[in-house]
Amino acid sequence: MSVKVITVGREFGSGGRSVGKAVAAALGWDYYDQELVRHVAEKTGFAERYIEETGEYSASKSRLAYAFSSVGSPEVMNGLSASDYLWTVQRKVILDLAEKGNCVIVGRCADLVLTGQDVDCLSLFICAPFEWRVHHRMELENLDEKAARALVEKTDAQREKYYTHYTGRPWGLPENYDICINSARLGIDRTAALLAEHCRELFSNPC
Repeated sequence: MSVKVITVGREFGSGGRSVGKAVAAALGWDYYDQELVRHVAEKTGFAERYIEETGEYSASKSRLAYAFSSVGSPEVMNGLSASDYLWTVQRKVILDLAEKGNCVIVGRCADLVLTGQDVDCLSLFICAPFEWRVHHRMELENLDEKAARALVEKTDAQREKYYTHYTGRPWGLPENYDICINSARLGIDRTAALLAEHCRELFSNPC
């Protein structure tokens, strides 16, 4: 039987990361977000901070002033831009992690990476109204409304650019995902509980 994987795409401020973590905990599955970053850092020599800032937000050439940790060097990139090199390694890490067992993977185009692989992959996309997301970030980061609004707009634009560049398809388009859900309707906790219940039933009774 193939490994089961849930991938989580999300609009910034929708609570997608929290939903993914809660779903993984409810199912007893591995959860890859920050740990995925650590795996990529080990393989590339990139600093974790750089991977977090570039790993799903940039599709252009990036400054390397702080990209590499003490064990990394630009020579290993074989002429690729930093973002393209990071993409190739990140893709391999996602494939490796998916082979280890049932898991939830957040972001980083994992839905596209796992398409056609020997895994039973369910892709989720978590969204919410823009104003709700702005106020959610205000609460989480103690930001004023102007700063939160700018942050949400900027991060969404960066994610959209990255996803479209490396997948060749629109980011957030409902037909590209198995399930799209508005986390503002039920709240983050209830959204996660609903999805966990649905995923458990779906994977137990495949069509």
